[in-house]
Amino acid sequence: MKHYHLMGIGGISMSGLARILRKDGHIVSGCDSQLSDLTRALEREGIRVFQGHSPAHLEGVDVLVASTAIKDSEPELATAHTLGLPVWRRIQVVAEILRGGYSLGVTGSHGKTSTTSMLASIFIAAQTDPTVLLGAELGLIGGSAKVGQGPYRIAEVDESDPLFRFLELDVAVVTNLESDHVSPDGQARPNYHASFEALQDAVRSFAGRARHVVYNGEPGWRLLDGLTQGRPRSSFGLLQGDCHAARMALEPFGSHFELVWQGQTLGPVRLQVPGEHNIVNALAAAAAALVAGVPFEAIQQGLYQYTGASRRFEKVGELNGALIVDDYAHNATKLWALLRAAKNTGLRVRAVFQPHRYGRSEQEWPQYAQALEQADEALILDVYAAGETPLRLTSAQIAGRIVEHLRSSGRAAHYDSWDNILSYLRQTAAPGDLILTIGAGSVYRLGRLLAAHKEAV
Repeated sequence: MKHYHLMGIGGISMSGLARILRKDGHIVSGCDSQLSDLTRALEREGIRVFQGHSPAHLEGVDVLVASTAIKDSEPELATAHTLGLPVWRRIQVVAEILRGGYSLGVTGSHGKTSTTSMLASIFIAAQTDPTVLLGAELGLIGGSAKVGQGPYRIAEVDESDPLFRFLELDVAVVTNLESDHVSPDGQARPNYHASFEALQDAVRSFAGRARHVVYNGEPGWRLLDGLTQGRPRSSFGLLQGDCHAARMALEPFGSHFELVWQGQTLGPVRLQVPGEHNIVNALAAAAAALVAGVPFEAIQQGLYQYTGASRRFEKVGELNGALIVDDYAHNATKLWALLRAAKNTGLRVRAVFQPHRYGRSEQEWPQYAQALEQADEALILDVYAAGETPLRLTSAQIAGRIVEHLRSSGRAAHYDSWDNILSYLRQTAAPGDLILTIGAGSVYRLGRLLAAHKEAV
């Protein structure tokens, strides 16, 4: 038994780690700059939480846990180094938890949360009582983490943390790979790899340490074939791979298809989440479950009972007959897939997009603009900085370029303030509209404010 102290314990991921460490019999405490409903819930479960950061919190602690975003110069962290106290980053705790059972981890540039959530739903349907770690809340498990009594441990693995390369898993899933979380100036940072080559090397290491690799075998992700060689492996893909779909049909808010595994049609699968990208996510989850020996009937049930994780095409409510949906899509590929699925609903798509991080937005704004061409109307907010400062372009310049591109393509597009966009949508929301709030920052609040309004005043 160890005493783990978690800095930033009020975060969605760290709070989940705290619960699982306590379930595994350890003493757990933590601190955060602000207390919240989440930290109060942890205290009710016997986890002591301090407000603020102080070296005094380290008394009796065996391991200090901090996210990669916390600098070594922070006094609590610096004192731990001075005392010779082990300092672990979040991913190292994830590794410790996964070592406690049969482990399945999902990484990639897109689809991590949805694929991991689907995988959790499958193992719950199989009555295995898994332990689960997610980067978002999932209604099925009542939060971002589930403390299970069974042997299976399932985790979403964030590829932005370079330390993910050292995880050792029974089944490693790689959904896809793009140059997201890659530094625009070649300098490695806590949430950026120095180069795309460095990110690829980390994925190669991640796959090379697994007992079995499940990877995306679609032609668009051909580089994964080279990165996953040398280990037992299985591929998945929409139309090809060891696990693929046949007789696929898209519906406005879901889909159905036949699941094919190693040349054999196992049976029908129905999803309650929209878009081809979610079929691919389901195939990845199904392949990993089949490798682990889960019966197909549990895969059918688990995929059907999955209705989405928090901020993944999440239906927030309505305003004047308009449907309000929130989604985390924060890079160009995610944005494209989301808007493609949204158009398939047959509703008028009104997209409120908040670019996320300056480094990413400066690189991807042309792709954002192309993806947003699928919307009937695009409303652009300022960049959500996430602690970054502009490198070359300001928020207004990034938004202005997106709007200029869209208007030149004949699309309705506007850059405006939060308050003005909120007021505009309250006045114009109407039946037949699908209002999408999109981004990894604070934009989710706007959708909830609209839904709370219910009727324009």
